[in-house]
Amino acid sequence: MECFKILLPTYEPSLESKIYPHWKDSPYFTIVCFDGKNVLSSKHVPHKSDELIINLVKKENVKYVIALSLSTRALELLNKNNVTVLTGNITTVRDALLKFKKKELFKLKLIKEKLENS
Repeated sequence: MECFKILLPTYEPSLESKIYPHWKDSPYFTIVCFDGKNVLSSKHVPHKSDELIINLVKKENVKYVIALSLSTRALELLNKNNVTVLTGNITTVRDALLKFKKKELFKLKLIKEKLENS
């Protein structure tokens, strides 16, 4: 069955876990294989402090990241790797997936504009 992968920073290795506030310091990453309606599988990866998260994203072929907060540099790297970053009023993995399914999340984009002289 075909699915796409979603990565979420979490406190614990569980689909019931709360979303961690900032993805860089998250103790775990939950990777969900989602078909648009249902979770087909999930994987919980402990985050090692010296590990680059973008390497995990590439290795797992992640298409979406759902997070509460991330740095400009992280957003830039994810966008460069064709990963869509979403955020919203979410508390748990299940809550995030439900809002994803209902299209109630917001897409984060990095927009660079040259400052105009006034």
